[in-house]
Amino acid sequence: MDNTLELRGLYKCFGKGTAEPHVALNHLNLSLKPGDFVTVLGTNGAGKSTLFQAIGGSFLLDEGKIFLDGEDITYVPEHKRSKKIGRLFQNPLKGTAPSLTIEENLALAYSKQKKAALAFALTAKDRDYFRHRLELFHMDLENRMKTQVGLLSGGQRQAVTLLMSTLVPPKLLLLDEHTAALDPSSARKVMDITNSIISQHKITALMITHNIKQALETGNRTIMLDNGSVLFDMDCSTRKGLTSAQLEEMYSTARKTGKG
Repeated sequence: MDNTLELRGLYKCFGKGTAEPHVALNHLNLSLKPGDFVTVLGTNGAGKSTLFQAIGGSFLLDEGKIFLDGEDITYVPEHKRSKKIGRLFQNPLKGTAPSLTIEENLALAYSKQKKAALAFALTAKDRDYFRHRLELFHMDLENRMKTQVGLLSGGQRQAVTLLMSTLVPPKLLLLDEHTAALDPSSARKVMDITNSIISQHKITALMITHNIKQALETGNRTIMLDNGSVLFDMDCSTRKGLTSAQLEEMYSTARKTGKG
């Protein structure tokens, strides 16, 4: 198997046995090759966040299999998956410990990759590495390493969370509308940092967004979800020059015909 991520027939129904069961994932299939950066579109309720939760291990599937780098992780607990899967959320408050400093948050993330019992203990080399990585953000965070993360702006905090998720490049990075809650300037800066890190380290990534223009211009593939399955999957050549209006027309036609 030469795919970083392989999703086979993912099925999840919430509220089974009730008057209103909801099929959130409907035998969804998807493959990502190493280095793929796939943007994910879909209306509310299409299954985008549920897909990320399934990959991250927030719940067990009713049916289907999840393979990461050739390993079947379908029943691997969430905390073990987090060592190989980085994740950013829409809310900048998630993913960090607000009462700890930037330095301490980075040390916690870094310690996941170390096997020593006192992995949290920082060395001078660790601090230099953190400072170097923070300098690349051009947010002056390298000079605020002793500042509590809770005192940072939303954009600064999301940048720290992004670095925490990629200090040691993960097998897979899940970006769940991670710039949606930021002001336009911060959102652009965090997105620029995201693209730079993913490109530099050749990280395989999935990014949920409601911004059609952003989805069509980011990464190398765009998928559209609908009713818990992939409606269509576009590579660079397919989506090149595609406008938002054209994509919306494709979506409408595909829903009517049931073909992506």
